[in-house]
Amino acid sequence: MRRLNPWLIVLFVLALFLMFSQSSNLSRVSVNYNEFKTLLDQGKVERVVVRESEATVTLKEQTPVTVNTARGTATNNVSAFTVRLPNSLATPDSGLIQQLQAQNVNLRFEQPSQWLNILLNFLPIILLIGMMYFFFMRAQGGQNGVMQFGQSRAKKYGKENRVPTKFTDVAGHEEAKRELVEVVDFLKNPGKYHQIGAEIPKGVLLVGPPGTGKTLLARAIAGEADVPFFSVSASEFMEMFVGVGASRVRTLFEDARKSAPAIMFIDEIDSIGRKRGAGIGGGHDEREQTLNQILSEMDGFDKTSSVIVLGATNRPDVLDPALLRPGRFDRQVTIDLPNLKEREAILKVHLRNKPIASGVDVNEVAKSTPYFSGADLKNVTNEAALEAARIGKTVIEMSDFYRALDKITLGLENGSLTISDAEKKAIAFHEAGHAVTAAVIPGSDKLQKVSIIPRGRALGAAFYLPEEQVLMSKERLENQLVVALGGRAAEEVFMGSVTSGAADDFRKATNIARKMVLEWGMGDNFKNMALTTDSGPVFLGEDMTKPKAFSEHTSQLVDEDVKRILTRAFERARDIVSEYRVAMQEVADALLTQELITGDVVREAVARAGGQPTPMPQTTA
Repeated sequence: MRRLNPWLIVLFVLALFLMFSQSSNLSRVSVNYNEFKTLLDQGKVERVVVRESEATVTLKEQTPVTVNTARGTATNNVSAFTVRLPNSLATPDSGLIQQLQAQNVNLRFEQPSQWLNILLNFLPIILLIGMMYFFFMRAQGGQNGVMQFGQSRAKKYGKENRVPTKFTDVAGHEEAKRELVEVVDFLKNPGKYHQIGAEIPKGVLLVGPPGTGKTLLARAIAGEADVPFFSVSASEFMEMFVGVGASRVRTLFEDARKSAPAIMFIDEIDSIGRKRGAGIGGGHDEREQTLNQILSEMDGFDKTSSVIVLGATNRPDVLDPALLRPGRFDRQVTIDLPNLKEREAILKVHLRNKPIASGVDVNEVAKSTPYFSGADLKNVTNEAALEAARIGKTVIEMSDFYRALDKITLGLENGSLTISDAEKKAIAFHEAGHAVTAAVIPGSDKLQKVSIIPRGRALGAAFYLPEEQVLMSKERLENQLVVALGGRAAEEVFMGSVTSGAADDFRKATNIARKMVLEWGMGDNFKNMALTTDSGPVFLGEDMTKPKAFSEHTSQLVDEDVKRILTRAFERARDIVSEYRVAMQEVADALLTQELITGDVVREAVARAGGQPTPMPQTTA
């Protein structure tokens, strides 16, 4: 159970005290002095308490009394009231005391508390300051937030709280693991490196796409290393107050030096390590001040310091060059997307504690997940387990993996979508166009299945098992364009009209064609030259200052090349679906009746139809 903040209790008590004191003042009524004298003469007064020039009078019973109000006077039944005594007299009245004694009235004089008056006057200000102080501490994470405002928030792992992750829990990335095992050995056995004159690397930067396991590798280092491990996200250095980030950097490095040998891990370092001077407004902001402090601290390590800084980022292109130079981050370890063998190993790691049916082929699942990161593969195994549990299974079967992949890549089935027969026929021929062209063109990605079941924003889809290649040939890229445009070609040939269903196909095809011209030198007008370079996502402050890449005339020539590539691919796709008309009709009919067919059905239909695919026309220089 979470403990209640004592400051909150104090504020609550003070608020109650103020509320009751104000309510008691509001509940008292006031009468004039003559009314009080009349009641005294009538013998209705029981007790009088005098405080300076004011007296509190208690009556023997409730009596109709003329009281003072905001609107004038009124008659109310009261049992107590206050009365202001004449200020011109040293005592309230020359004969008042004798009259009170004669009627046996309980008379008492009280000295008002000066401290109470001061407290009541300043209580609203005290409450306001207390509430601001309370919320300030909450924003800083606890009662000691004010004292620790400039302190580092890094989590320290050591012998008392070891990280359970080991290198055996990280599948794939063998080269990266060997590099990082060497880093751990630097710290465990520094002597063998110092005696030969080698300096321990100051920093190692883990670079790779999101979800590839950079943070997981850092956790594995923390689990393997028998040294203190400091972990912090780069965004935790930043605050709204100037100078706090630099102060936290200094504190973190001081703690690491005191605990040396040690490892320090800064995750998402690009949030504070961006290039200086690339902002729109320029100037010296808090982020740059924090980065300057990191640069100073990393360069300030002495040669025998046994502290290694690990950094992780998926945007190395925006990092400041001073951060990447030798002496700071001496090494860069690239963590790429896993290949087929690594995907299979990653899937086996995530399936260790899950009940798997005997018919599950992990290699087939790995083939079905090209370009998936480690995080994506973990999600696939979890979604497959959820699918199996949803229908009451006790083990995960292959069909659960297929449903999980469909759900992840395309979204949920849209069973409530109403599609007319004419639209359904158009969708069937569209998907048949993709499937048949993929089955006909030699060297295309292997067709796995075709579906016209609406999922997410897609009304149908063809699934492939792509062959992973490091280099893409011009012929293979042109084949991809033919398959992408096969759906629109089928609509034109078999339906006599075209629909909006090919919008995503056009986006993908145009993107490939533009890269062929602009980056890979495959255009007719621009052979063997790159007009642009892909530097990743837009870095606004830097990209705004870049000069224009090429002229308007060059832009027109680029558009001509892109149009020429797409036109040739579309004409080839139209020739193929026309030549394999029988196979197209058979595949479309199968989709209309079954909604989901395998790639073998398409390949068998193509084999029965026979014929030769139309080769891509070759242009002459």
